[in-house]
Amino acid sequence: MAALVINRNTHRLLGDCLRSLQAQEYEGPITTWVVDNGSTDGSAAMVVSGFPGVQLVRNDRNVGYAAACNQGIRYSSEPVVLVMNSDTVLSPDTVRVLVEHMEANPGAAIVAPRLLNSDGSIQFSCREFPSITTAFMHAFLGLFRGDNPYSAGYKKMDWDHGTECTVDWVSGAFMALRREAMDALGGFDEGYFMYVEDVDLCWRARRDGWTVDYLPGGDVYHHIGMSSRAVSTRMSFHHHASMLRFHRKTYSGKARRLVNPVVALGVASRFALIVALNTYYRLRSLLGGRDRHIMPGRQ
Repeated sequence: MAALVINRNTHRLLGDCLRSLQAQEYEGPITTWVVDNGSTDGSAAMVVSGFPGVQLVRNDRNVGYAAACNQGIRYSSEPVVLVMNSDTVLSPDTVRVLVEHMEANPGAAIVAPRLLNSDGSIQFSCREFPSITTAFMHAFLGLFRGDNPYSAGYKKMDWDHGTECTVDWVSGAFMALRREAMDALGGFDEGYFMYVEDVDLCWRARRDGWTVDYLPGGDVYHHIGMSSRAVSTRMSFHHHASMLRFHRKTYSGKARRLVNPVVALGVASRFALIVALNTYYRLRSLLGGRDRHIMPGRQ
């Protein structure tokens, strides 16, 4: 088992993640890699001094999440590879539960555990591939009311997250990957700098006959957005650019030439709306009002 932790400027959270990997009940060996995307907060030095058994890959700049994942996959050789954000913390049984499922289900390319928010509530981390209508309605209504019918269906909010199930896609914040499948799929698409690379990988796996499985055991806490909030406008830009890339890659309907410009306009409008809303929320907070922030990828 190889464990890849992708990090950028999350010094404290990275330490918590690595300690949770060290505390696994799994009896087999775990080779842990940290791929550091040009951190400036001392994260890499902390790994060297505090975790001498961890392999460190240092990038002198942020090469993006997909590219960093592929680096770790290339450097490692184990048949199962865990890929995770540095703001995740594993339960003691996480690795064991995932490996047992991989061994029992050779057709599973990607397996993900239940993700929990910092307060222990369910994080809606497995979702459906939306139709054009659902995508548009969720994209805009979801900014104001996250439990609207379109968003609820897309995010599987009413689904029993205590049930093991094959799903459309799971969050790249934490996933187990079968190396055989990654070799066949060519890994992550590095054309995505940040966000949606997980959707793309799952889409290609499902297209080629593999399964993407969700497990209710082996819970992982994901302190979502801790590494991107400080640069949320930039991250939001990358998120929307990735949304557009995924649509252009996967949509092959007869009306593609007509639909693509409409989708591009919708994506650009949503990005502009989020920037405007976050500016308003920031000013309101400075004046003593309620603090709120729209994080990319969270809706």
